[in-house]
Amino acid sequence: MNYTALVTSIAVAALLAGCGPSAEPGDPSAASEAAEAESLAETTAPAETELASAPLAGVDRDMPDVNQAYADFLTDYVTSSDGVNLVAYARVTPDDRAALQAYIDGLEAMGTGGLSDDEAMAFWFNLYNAVTIEVILDNYPLKSIRSLGAFNRGPWDRKLVTVAGKGEMSLNDIEHATLRAEWDEPRIHYAVNCASYSCPNLMNRPWEAATLDGDLDAAARAYVNHPRGISVSGGRVTASSIYDWYKADFGGSDAGVLAHVRQYADEDLKAALDGVTGIARFDYDWDLNE
Repeated sequence: MNYTALVTSIAVAALLAGCGPSAEPGDPSAASEAAEAESLAETTAPAETELASAPLAGVDRDMPDVNQAYADFLTDYVTSSDGVNLVAYARVTPDDRAALQAYIDGLEAMGTGGLSDDEAMAFWFNLYNAVTIEVILDNYPLKSIRSLGAFNRGPWDRKLVTVAGKGEMSLNDIEHATLRAEWDEPRIHYAVNCASYSCPNLMNRPWEAATLDGDLDAAARAYVNHPRGISVSGGRVTASSIYDWYKADFGGSDAGVLAHVRQYADEDLKAALDGVTGIARFDYDWDLNE
């Protein structure tokens, strides 16, 4: 995509998502402002060689404004029940679906060029989670995200987005080939949400660089101390299958998982884990998080 198209795409996405000047559906001001953005891009676009090595000019790379439409969506549709964040998929309006799609389009066009590590990580978390919501809405109603793929394998290998500087990407490309490949950070697993009951919570606001570390710790504590993360009965531990599937990220053994869990366990859970050296079983509920 050339610079003109990229700037125009972000301008239009911002207008649709509420990130730019407000406009009601059908308001001719939206079209005129998009045309102005295209005209400005044509007169100020740098050479393609310059663009290849430079971050996009004029874009707030910490993205509080870009994230505003997504923040509004999460505020409107994500609620907590007994420690589990649930999404009111059935209530999502056509306008809010369009705003979510425009938000995703804007992230695709922007990419991660020039972002700090924390900014890039927050970017990928938000993109992964927003695209997952979009996939559910595109196929709603359904009982489980796993039903969307052949043999209950889900949608994770489908190429769902085209990110500037990365090309076509699937959800697995984002989570495994990007996040897990680029950062040695087990807390990644508490940030990406697979639209299932047993998944760590979909945060009710966007991820942002400024609060990333504290939010990751909070997400870890919320999951570890909920029964779908870790539960102990009679000295026997049942753990989320996440700790089995990605055991390598949590120390490579039951002992490593338990050491990780103890970092975030509250006093009651720490007491219950006292003397425990292994995990009796792993479990996961794939029912939709609604």
